[in-house]
Amino acid sequence: MDKVKYVQRIRRPNGAVDLYFRKGDHREGPLKSLDGSPELKAEVDAILARLARAQAAQTPRAGTVGGAIQRYRKSADFIRLAQSTQKEYERLLNEIAADVGEVRLVEVDKPWIKDLRDLWAPRGHKATNDRVQVLRNALMPAVEDERIKTNPFLKLKKLAPPHNADEVNLAWTDEEVDAFIALALQRNMPGLARAVALGRWGGFRRGTICNIPLNARVIAQDDDGLSQRRLYWTTEKRKVLCDKREDSRLSAFLESTPTKALTIAYDQRGHPWKERSLNQAVARLVDTLALTKRARPNLTPHGLRHARGLELAYAGASDAEIMAQLEHTTERAARIYRRQAERRRMADSGQDRVDNVVALKAERKRSSNGA
Repeated sequence: MDKVKYVQRIRRPNGAVDLYFRKGDHREGPLKSLDGSPELKAEVDAILARLARAQAAQTPRAGTVGGAIQRYRKSADFIRLAQSTQKEYERLLNEIAADVGEVRLVEVDKPWIKDLRDLWAPRGHKATNDRVQVLRNALMPAVEDERIKTNPFLKLKKLAPPHNADEVNLAWTDEEVDAFIALALQRNMPGLARAVALGRWGGFRRGTICNIPLNARVIAQDDDGLSQRRLYWTTEKRKVLCDKREDSRLSAFLESTPTKALTIAYDQRGHPWKERSLNQAVARLVDTLALTKRARPNLTPHGLRHARGLELAYAGASDAEIMAQLEHTTERAARIYRRQAERRRMADSGQDRVDNVVALKAERKRSSNGA
């Protein structure tokens, strides 16, 4: 009798042969049937039929939210995302499919989306808004081809944070950056200090901080033919070209700290940072600084990027200049930084007027008392 497909033979030390079913990652056995017997093929066919039924049960039905999610995973829009973003989206898509995967697309409308948003609300405003956004990405093809008749996300408001919630990714102050770097160097963690320097003076995202190599620092010539240090790299998240003159503060700091890896920043073992490990290392030192009021709690690596963006805006950089510095693909974030800088200038200008009035009143009072 011919060999049966998916049957693996394992010879034991005593000479006996056990038969196992093996297809992809699925393995079971030993099988009950004898090798070469007609019953063996029947046993294998029964296993295949059982696996097919299980697969069918797990495969989302067409015309459901789960089916739309499955199609989105195979779409060009999903594939072009950065790997780190894909991984996070996969986690959210799995949770969404578990929650509402069996809902038919014809049932999806604005009231349903609002109810779902409110159902997710106890998880927190950011977690809720992230899920709504990922669900929107997955369902938009169905909206465009009218399997969903009207856009249920049109004018849908995001879930607002609690009034007493801290600002997400607070921008670091220069004093906090200095205190963090000093503590990291004191604890013999120059690679962590370098990571913070890249975020603050390079404006890089966490993924780039972890991966930017030493050879991204290049020597080039300016328009006058003079040598200058530049950062030349394709960023991790958006695959945007970074080509900018290195901030002199960053250059000085990198020259003053040791190089121990092929990446600019590195962990305690001299290896490139993992994003999660970098978050944890920053959080530990921030917590230490917060105990002595040298830093606010809950500072994050992304807050360093915000500090760089605000610094550019305070210096009068245009939207295009901020975009080029921070490797943005749209002007939206640049406009936010510029508005924040303008609000601060206006607030200070308003305080100057108050100070002038207070000084004028004081001068008049002194003059009247002297008379």
